[in-house]
Amino acid sequence: MVSATQQSSRIRHRKSRTCGTRRKRHERAHGTPAFPIQPEGYDLHAADAKPVSPISAPSAPTAKK
Repeated sequence: MVSATQQSSRIRHRKSRTCGTRRKRHERAHGTPAFPIQPEGYDLHAADAKPVSPISAPSAPTAKK
């Protein structure tokens, strides 16, 4: 018969292994959650903004005359 400490440590190790396996399986099956790359109200001219290429830059609204 094994000691209580050895038995509980083995049980904890086994549970942590299976918990990680289930989590990883769930992540693989469901992928990454959808999230906005630039949330509403994001300032493209802020100090920490990434540089925007001229091709993908949003066009400025033109004033109607």
